[in-house]
Amino acid sequence: MDYSPNLSGRLYNMTSDPSFQQLQELIQQIADADTDDFFELAKLAGLSPVEDFSGAVLRNVDLRSAILTRANFINTDLSGAILINTNLEEARLIGARLILAILTGARLDYAKLVSADLTDANLVGASLSNADLTRANLSGADLSHADMRRANLTAATLCGACLCEVTLSHANLRRSDLSGTDLSGATLFGADLSNCDLRMADLSETNLVGTTVVRALFGANLGLSREMMLDLSGRGATFYTY
Repeated sequence: MDYSPNLSGRLYNMTSDPSFQQLQELIQQIADADTDDFFELAKLAGLSPVEDFSGAVLRNVDLRSAILTRANFINTDLSGAILINTNLEEARLIGARLILAILTGARLDYAKLVSADLTDANLVGASLSNADLTRANLSGADLSHADMRRANLTAATLCGACLCEVTLSHANLRRSDLSGTDLSGATLFGADLSNCDLRMADLSETNLVGTTVVRALFGANLGLSREMMLDLSGRGATFYTY
């Protein structure tokens, strides 16, 4: 291939630059490393898993039981990642992709998950107290037995999610989509469900004591007795008739 003199000169300068040579050596060192451990590879690259992975593509990475408190994963692709029992307290996961990620037993207390995509993620037994999930997509996610006390789920999408026996006491669920969810045995004591869509949600043995249901939309719900329907209607809920 023919290069112009100027381009050839620039290429020569770049390849002879010590920093470029160091980069080549680093790439080769990582390629030759006898490990696929995320932290070991990050260490070889001189990177901090807590600070340097904003916007990175880390699909299917295995970070089980890792301590990643306050980690910066803004806009990071963690789809399919294994995050079993991982400590992500106060982590920044704004806009992160966690599709099909496995987060069973993970700690996400006070984490920032604004606009994060957790479609079909496994969050069984995870702790998300005080987490910010504003506008997050949790469609089809399994949140059974999760602790979501005081979590902010404003305008979040949870349609088809499993919230069986989840704790949502004093959570903010205003304008969220909970249609078709399984909320059987869930505790929503003191939660704000204003303008929430709960049509076709399973509310069998769900604790709705003290919830705010102004303009919340119900309809075709399993587990709602006539007495409960009258109570919810009296508190401002709307019932859709199919």
